[in-house]
Amino acid sequence: MFHHMNSSTTTTSLENPPVSEDIKTSPESDLWTTKEVAKYLQVSLKTVFNLRKRGLPYVQLGGAVRFVPQEIKDYLVNSRGLSSHRLRQIARNGGAR
Repeated sequence: MFHHMNSSTTTTSLENPPVSEDIKTSPESDLWTTKEVAKYLQVSLKTVFNLRKRGLPYVQLGGAVRFVPQEIKDYLVNSRGLSSHRLRQIARNGGAR
C-alpha cells in the first residue's frame, strides 16, 4: 500500500520537467531549430527544407532535426549558390523599402 503525501512543498523533477521555453539558446554554442536557421538566413522554412536536400548540414535527434550554427556558417561560405541567393535576399529586403 502506498501513502500519498498532500504536501505542496514536495516536488519531483521527473513529474515537472523544465519547460523548453524557459531554456534560452545561445546562437554560438547550442543547436538551432529549423525556425532559427530560417531566421538567421532570412528565408522561409520551406527554403530551409529544400536546402537540407541540397546538402545543408543537420543533425537528426530521434524525430527532431537540429543544426550546428558553425556548420551553417561554413556552408554559407562554401556554397556559392546559397551565397548569391543570400545576396539577392539582402538586396531585396534592403532595397525594397
